[in-house]
Amino acid sequence: MKLFEVIPENLFSILASKNKKVYIEALFVLHKAFKQEMMISKTDLVAMLIANLDEMMLDIDFSEENESLEDNNPFGGKSLGNLSAAAHFLLRRLRDTGWVEVEYQIDSFAESITLPDYSIKIINLLYSLTEEQAAEYNSYVYSAYSDLRTADEERDDYMFTALVSAYEKTRQLLDELKTLHNNIRRYHQALNEYATVNEVLKGHFDEYKSLILDKIYHPLKTFDSVPRFRTPILKILGGWMADQSLRERMSEQALLRGRYRSKEEAQEGIILIIGEITDTYERLDEMLQEIDRKNSAYTRASMEKMQYLLNSDRSIKGKIVDLLLGLTGEKDSQVRALYEQMSGGVELYRQEYVDANSLYFRRVRQKIKESDPLEARKPDEDVGEEALNEFLDKAKKSYSHQRVMNYMRGILKDKDVLTSAEIELPSDEEFILLMLGSLKGTDKNTFYSVEFLEGYLDNNGYRIPKMRFLKKG
Repeated sequence: MKLFEVIPENLFSILASKNKKVYIEALFVLHKAFKQEMMISKTDLVAMLIANLDEMMLDIDFSEENESLEDNNPFGGKSLGNLSAAAHFLLRRLRDTGWVEVEYQIDSFAESITLPDYSIKIINLLYSLTEEQAAEYNSYVYSAYSDLRTADEERDDYMFTALVSAYEKTRQLLDELKTLHNNIRRYHQALNEYATVNEVLKGHFDEYKSLILDKIYHPLKTFDSVPRFRTPILKILGGWMADQSLRERMSEQALLRGRYRSKEEAQEGIILIIGEITDTYERLDEMLQEIDRKNSAYTRASMEKMQYLLNSDRSIKGKIVDLLLGLTGEKDSQVRALYEQMSGGVELYRQEYVDANSLYFRRVRQKIKESDPLEARKPDEDVGEEALNEFLDKAKKSYSHQRVMNYMRGILKDKDVLTSAEIELPSDEEFILLMLGSLKGTDKNTFYSVEFLEGYLDNNGYRIPKMRFLKKG
């Protein structure tokens, strides 16, 4: 059957008009109404539209709608200026395009609004796209196993129903895995748009971890583990495939439910369903391994992006800042000598700003004249060598993998479990190392693992997630 044999051809026309925002909100009002009532009167629905869309309905532009109406706009002009008339017009447009149907009540001439089955499905889909909270992950693997195990133990008249339910759960699991794979890739690509460390941390912890890791990836690895339930599922299905009499009983159940037209077709369909479920669970390992690779690649890319952003100021500007900060200390003889040496080789200018109370003098531009380059002078070894070595040490400093591991060993020490509340963060260095250590906690090759808890805490002015570090082994 083709799509437009099921739905009206102009069903989506209202979503392509100038007033599409008003129409979509009207559909969401319908969604809310039919979540509360099985059938709603036209009068009540008009009142709901006025209450929810009062300002939007006054801005409806009817200049485009005239072309699509058979009797044209009976109100004329670009807007109605009347909320009741606008609400009735919206209902007529929804009726004419096939989104709603109008019927009369049995005992009166009062009109009621009903929704066709296709409208309910499409409106639910559109509304789900606007929800900010991701849907909770369902335990598809365990649900399939539970259905099959119960049916295998009881061997009653619901075995075919259990098989179909397990098949649907398996298909939903495949869709969920494909969605997970694509979402990881989407977050990976989004790293290119981040310009600050805070954006990287927000994308990883507030979005990727809460919406992807905690809702889908973590359940697949723990309580809804595929390897845990795959073997008993395959064992049950293998027993059913080998039992001819059992499959004949299931085919009779399928015929009673009108799923197939003949017994032979039912037996063939049951074999195909069992085979498809079996093939799916046998090749799930490959999909999970690919998802693991994507997850590891994204985590590694997040860490590298954050390291790059943290170290990006190790440029000439950053080195000059380190030198100038070093000159703000005590004015001993070596510092004064270094200051005099730098002032002779570097031209420093005073910087000011202009406000409303400042006097303004037009700047006189001078023509740049070419001159001989300055001779590079070697600093005195006894004065600048120590400061230069210290500067080079700072320039070479980076947040390498080994440095992060050493930091984690230092804070864990002889503890098997360490909470984030027990960690001391006296400076930005320790904060950065802790964040890098928490990102590396999901790697298989580290000597510890990290468990993220709900909420955040303030540690010496730093806001960090509540988490636990556990030594492996």
